Amino acid sequence: MIFSRVIAATMLLSASTAVRAADTSALETVPSFIVSPEDTVAVDNQSGPLFLALFGDSVSMATMADAKLGNPGPRFYADFLGSIAAATVYGATIGKLNPNPTDEQQHQLLTKLFGNMARIRLSPYLGTQSYSLPVLIKQTTGFEPKVYNGAQMAGSYHFGHLYLEKFEAFFKRNPFHKKPELIIVNFNGMDFMDNRTPESYAESVRGFYQRLTALSPYSKIVVTGLGDPIALLTHPDRVAVPHSPNGPITCTQLYKIVRFANDTGVFPGAPQENIDAARRRIAALRDVLANEIRLMNHDQTVYPNFKGQAVYVAPGEDDGSAAEHIAADCIHPDVTIQEAIGHHMWDVVAPLL
Repeated sequence: MIFSRVIAATMLLSASTAVRAADTSALETVPSFIVSPEDTVAVDNQSGPLFLALFGDSVSMATMADAKLGNPGPRFYADFLGSIAAATVYGATIGKLNPNPTDEQQHQLLTKLFGNMARIRLSPYLGTQSYSLPVLIKQTTGFEPKVYNGAQMAGSYHFGHLYLEKFEAFFKRNPFHKKPELIIVNFNGMDFMDNRTPESYAESVRGFYQRLTALSPYSKIVVTGLGDPIALLTHPDRVAVPHSPNGPITCTQLYKIVRFANDTGVFPGAPQENIDAARRRIAALRDVLANEIRLMNHDQTVYPNFKGQAVYVAPGEDDGSAAEHIAADCIHPDVTIQEAIGHHMWDVVAPLL
């Protein structure tokens, strides 16, 4: 269960010292151009600033990007303690009324209880850095875009229908608001981590894009390819969190605690046949997604409503250096990688403006 995995991890860190928890950096301020799925917003003129919609995961939100591996800093500990408090209150109250939540309910709880780990200002899609798309779009067009933030923790195509339910509800609440000119879909790898088969992945991908193109048929849709986490998962073990009640926690220990990638069979020293099988599954999932984007552009029988343009961004090949730029949870990329993502995506987005 997703939720129980994270509870276990946070409980292990709960006795971190009060000194480390107390000296925190400033809380995240959501940029003024961000629109959440629950917002009611003013109607934009059709020729006004660009409306960009993002559907993504915790990487899209730059989760823990400022928490250095092996030396995470006080805010990392403080945010974990805050999440523990929220999870504890939930478990003692509402959680008792629903002791066996579904996977979908647990998925929604992740963002509510652990969304404080996001670092929106550092995001290439939602942030305020020189490499962030909203900043680059304003520099190019002269107008600050409006950005619909449809990113959630542990985002994946498997849960894509939950994202689109909120997207539909947004336009029911704002019926005269224009549809996004540009949509970015950035689900990096949870479908692989959660051991989805190519067949189930294809079903989720097809359902997501058929529904999305029916909702916003004239948009330009930029789709990022599935990442390859094997270099990260097989990296020699290292200390992730130096301070916990039971001593330092390594990446391998943390993966086991939160059950991250446990079902992939990939870990430091994994048999070569496991690694080969994982690479074959990644390749199969990538083929599914790339083929679906081709159909969106060329097959009106599958996508009869779509009049826009779909762009597939093939994932770059990792030479292993990405594993050296990882945050304190051994999962999310640090600021260096977030900046690289921003520059890479701008090369794709700029010609579409």
